[in-house]
Amino acid sequence: MIDLLGDSSLVQVNGLTITVTLGVVAISLALWTMVRPRNFPPGPRGLPIVGSLFSLNDNLEKIFTGWIKQYGDIFGFKLGEHWMVVLNHQEIIKEALLKQSVQFAGRPRSPSAEWMTDGYKDIAFGMYGETWKLHRKLGHTSLRHFATGEALQKLLSTTFPKLEVEVAKTAGKPVDPKNIISLLLNNVLSEMCFGKRFEMHDPKVLEFIKLNDEMNAEIGMGFPEDVFSILQYVPYKKRDIIRGFMNKIKELVIEQIGDHKETHTQGEVTDIYHLLLDAQEKAMAEDSNMEKLSDEHLLWTIMDIFSAGIQTSTDTLYWALALMTEHPEIADRVRKEIDDVIGGDRIPVIEDRGSLPYAEATLYEVLRYSSIAPILLPHATTCDTTLRGHAIPKGTTVMMNVYSMHFDPREWKDPENFCPEHFLAENGKVRDHPPSFLPFGAGRRVCLGEAVAKADLFLIFTWFMQNYTFSKVPGKESESLTNMIPMSAAGRLLVPYEIMINKRE
Repeated sequence: MIDLLGDSSLVQVNGLTITVTLGVVAISLALWTMVRPRNFPPGPRGLPIVGSLFSLNDNLEKIFTGWIKQYGDIFGFKLGEHWMVVLNHQEIIKEALLKQSVQFAGRPRSPSAEWMTDGYKDIAFGMYGETWKLHRKLGHTSLRHFATGEALQKLLSTTFPKLEVEVAKTAGKPVDPKNIISLLLNNVLSEMCFGKRFEMHDPKVLEFIKLNDEMNAEIGMGFPEDVFSILQYVPYKKRDIIRGFMNKIKELVIEQIGDHKETHTQGEVTDIYHLLLDAQEKAMAEDSNMEKLSDEHLLWTIMDIFSAGIQTSTDTLYWALALMTEHPEIADRVRKEIDDVIGGDRIPVIEDRGSLPYAEATLYEVLRYSSIAPILLPHATTCDTTLRGHAIPKGTTVMMNVYSMHFDPREWKDPENFCPEHFLAENGKVRDHPPSFLPFGAGRRVCLGEAVAKADLFLIFTWFMQNYTFSKVPGKESESLTNMIPMSAAGRLLVPYEIMINKRE
């Protein structure tokens, strides 16, 4: 019996030892996850394993504004498995994007980006390298060829009459202008990318708009597998829904480009996809770059150009009409300038830029005040680097907080107020490059369509202001039109609203 008791005690001791050892190891590993890399930027300490996950309980720009006050213009934090660095205010952001453009030109690898882009085959999330450089160059060439100057004006001039018919149908009734803006841009981009002109209410156009809106709403604050990669192996409904949306969007685009290969003739470029096929055939003839110009890569490049061109401009113009309705005195001054310079007998043209300083300043102020993308798409370091004495290891996710630039009280007088004078110099000319203004990013990852976006926003905005006035729905005059969707990874997007659109006499 004594031997049995002795054996039992020994088992208990061994069990206790193992338990304590495992506990110590678990605690050590948990604490190890909190150890910051050497010379890493300061920031919130966070919790073991999850890091600062539970602190991200509001829109990022609001949270980061508080952390700037605590930790300065460069701070870092842990989010699940990943170390993050946030850069704030113009000097530091520009130092990273312009003076160390290659070092900060990467994109973070994440499970959601990988499966949403078939292995980073697109331009927006593609890994920095030769394939990405080639497709970005092709995209830039395509947009310069089809989406600037006379080409863009021609597309819009043939679409404005259709839009006028659509707006006339809403006379005397409350209307959500986002639907009208989306129809316009989808038709323009369809002809530009695919060489196909649709009726305003073509089922394919309406389906694409619906899919895009539903997908943006479903994404919400992002995906759990991007915080803890092990979760990519756990099935869940949201991922399946987003994949379903992506597959349907791909099918719609494939349908539009389906006959291009059969009808393509080398050197005859009538739309953006034909231009991409031209580059592909040239590569085949020279037996070079074929792996970089596969059909799958071309598909993702045309999807990037088509989708991004629509989404950004739609959201910006949606903000613009809301702000013009909220500030009728500003809208009246914009219209007077347009009446004095253009009149009512012709549509606005690119050459009118420079002659409409107040209208241009108002549009730039819309871009600043809305800051639709308050945090640029995440960058990643391509190598170990340092910034202002802080070490940032290779592969670190880096966020550029342009909201901190656009609402910096050191750079803007009363930044919380919508004021076109922010972009007017003392001589009355437009300040189109204020130092603390960066709505399209900068450096290697600057927005591919910046020049196009500025042009089409100017033409569409001035056309709307030339031809219409906007007012709040009777009985809802006290309701704000600039309420934003909370906690959205898609950016500072407005809650849907309705206004009255009235044709000018």
